[in-house]
Amino acid sequence: GLTDREIETMLRDSMSHAQEDVAARSLREQQVEADRVLESLTAALAADGDSLLNAEERAAIDAAMAQLAQLRQGEDGQAIKRAIEETDHASAEFAARRMDQSIRKALAGHNVNEFNE
Repeated sequence: GLTDREIETMLRDSMSHAQEDVAARSLREQQVEADRVLESLTAALAADGDSLLNAEERAAIDAAMAQLAQLRQGEDGQAIKRAIEETDHASAEFAARRMDQSIRKALAGHNVNEFNE
């Protein structure tokens, strides 16, 4: 029941808002990723932070997380993305230590030859 003119107007409007929609979606994706990083890192720190990090390492991770949490509230998707990368970088050694610890626990009491069979 739409006229050709109404359809044309709708198409023009949708095209003019497409870039805004892409930017909004990108921002939201970065915010969701920031939430995921903050949530998983918070849980990891609660579980193993005291045993695997010294005070300086913990402070660096906490500072990166605080920066990410602050930027996550804003409207700059690129800034959020950079803060996610900085948080990942700050926590990379901690993640490696957690993985090593998990592997050691999984292999405890086993002989390497058991896994070759």
